Amino acid sequence: MTLRFPRTAILAATVAALALAAVPATAAPPKRVVALTPFTANLSAALGVKPKAIGETLGGNEKYVKGLDGVKRLPLSHPNGPNMEQLAVLNPQLVLSSPTWRKGNQTMRQLQMQVVESDPTSVADVPKQVVKIGKLLGREKQAARLAKQQRQSIAAAKSHITSHPSVLLVLGVGRTPYAFLENSWGGDVIRQAGGRLITKGLKNSGGFARISNEYVIDQDPDVIIAVPHGAAKDMEGMAKFLRTNPAWQDTRAVKAGHLYVSTDNSLLQAWTQAATSIRDVQEKFLHNDK
Repeated sequence: MTLRFPRTAILAATVAALALAAVPATAAPPKRVVALTPFTANLSAALGVKPKAIGETLGGNEKYVKGLDGVKRLPLSHPNGPNMEQLAVLNPQLVLSSPTWRKGNQTMRQLQMQVVESDPTSVADVPKQVVKIGKLLGREKQAARLAKQQRQSIAAAKSHITSHPSVLLVLGVGRTPYAFLENSWGGDVIRQAGGRLITKGLKNSGGFARISNEYVIDQDPDVIIAVPHGAAKDMEGMAKFLRTNPAWQDTRAVKAGHLYVSTDNSLLQAWTQAATSIRDVQEKFLHNDK
């Protein structure tokens, strides 16, 4: 006797089978990782995953941890980030990137690379990103421990603030000053260290706003911290200009000798050791840590 099944039952069984086939097995942690930012590169190393390559940084590589010595450096250029041919040779399974290089994401994905952006713009976001990246790398327990340590060290760094000076944190691009806002990495580090940004109230989704010398004079900050940004060959000239900008000479900051130039990128890019960044600002620039 031939058994006949309703067409609806056959269709339902087929759909169910296809659905089961579409469910992937639990993916193994990626073995080939490329980290384009100091934050993701240092974090990967801290979690026991040595990247196949890391991105070059403006201003040198001194902020990379020693565990990354000898790792291939990839030149980065706007807007796509790494050279795609060089990246393809490495054949990474996972590329840890940032919104800065977002234009290159589509090409990387077409090359069958998973791309994840991780670029904290606030101190509080650092331990959150640690947990996120730890999960991607299959290092959840290590990441949870590190995130806990970070939260504790950040709280300790903020616990001895004695004063709240007004601060202008300015990015020097050529001779055009752009102020760091509260929603930038550097701006938030200043705030966590006890500084009061004179740009409070200014808004820009990118975290920076062009300001005039008249604005600086009118706000008259207690402290000016300038961060030159550009090619390595131009840094010395930019730093000199920022130190001697005649337009700022009548501010309280300059008169008191509180104009500083920071060239190590710690206020420009997020770092895994956020508490160290906070303490550096307190000790070097604000002098408000008892």
